[in-house]
Amino acid sequence: MKRIITHVNPDLDAVASAWLIRKFLPGWGKAEISFCQAGTTFDGKAVDSDSNVLHVDVGLGKLDHHHTSEYLSAAKLVWDFIKKERGKKEIISLLNKKVVERLVEVVTQIDNAYDFNWEEIKEDRYYFYLSPLTEGLRKLSLDDLSVFKEVSLMLEAVLVNLKGKIRAEEEIKKATKFQSPWGEAIAMSVSNKEFLHFAQTQGYVLVVTKDPDDGGVRIYSRPDSKVDLTKSYNEVKKLDLQSDWFLHASKKLLLNSASAAKMKPTKLSLEEVIKVLKNG
Repeated sequence: MKRIITHVNPDLDAVASAWLIRKFLPGWGKAEISFCQAGTTFDGKAVDSDSNVLHVDVGLGKLDHHHTSEYLSAAKLVWDFIKKERGKKEIISLLNKKVVERLVEVVTQIDNAYDFNWEEIKEDRYYFYLSPLTEGLRKLSLDDLSVFKEVSLMLEAVLVNLKGKIRAEEEIKKATKFQSPWGEAIAMSVSNKEFLHFAQTQGYVLVVTKDPDDGGVRIYSRPDSKVDLTKSYNEVKKLDLQSDWFLHASKKLLLNSASAAKMKPTKLSLEEVIKVLKNG
C-alpha cells in the first residue's frame, strides 16, 4: 500500500503537495494520506527509506523544505519530483504543465509569506475569492447539493477568518509598539492568531504575540525585511533554559508555540521578550 505522509494541522502547501502526487504521479492515485507531528516521521522510520511512503512538507527528506532558507515549497519539490519520475516515457501535456506550474508558484508565494506583497492582502476580499471556486466546483460536474455543501463549508471558513480580522482591527489599537533594529514592531498578549497576519499587512516588520492562555510566544517578521532572529533566539534560550524554541531556517520566524507540535511555553514575560528583540 502506498502512503503519503504530511504534518498535522496541514496548511495549503501540505495539502497541495499530497494532491499533486495523487493526481499526477503514476500509481499513487489511491495512496492513503497520513499525518505526523513536525520533526517526526511516519512510524518513526527513516525518511525516504521506503519506496511506498512519501513524506511531504515534513520529515526533512527530499520533499521537505524546512531545512533550507531558499525560496521553496514542498509543492515545488513535489512537482519537480513528479516531472523527473515521469521523465520522457510519459510526457505531461503542455497545458497541464503550465497550469500546475502556475498553481505551484502561487502556493510557494503563500508558503513563503510573499502574499504580504499582494495588493489585495489588506482587503476583506482576500478571504473571499469564492466565486471562481464555486464555478470550478460546478465545472467538476458535481451535483447541486455537493456544490452547496462545499461552498457552505468555505463560507464557514471565511466567517472564522473575518471574525479574527475584525478582532485584530480592535486589538491592534491596544498593542505595544516598539522600535526594533529592523524597523517598527508590535507586540501583544492575545490568543487571536489572525493578529499576526493582520499586523504584518499593516506594515509592521516584526509582530510578537504571547498567548494569555498557554503562555506560548510567536514572533513573525515580514519576508521582505532584513530581520535575522538568530541573536534573539540564542538570547531567549539562554534566559529560559526550560522552554522550547524553534528558529525557522529563514531566520525570520521564531516560535515558542506551534500548532503542529507540543512545545513548552516560555516563562519570559512579553516585556522581557520585547527587550530581547530591541537588542536585535
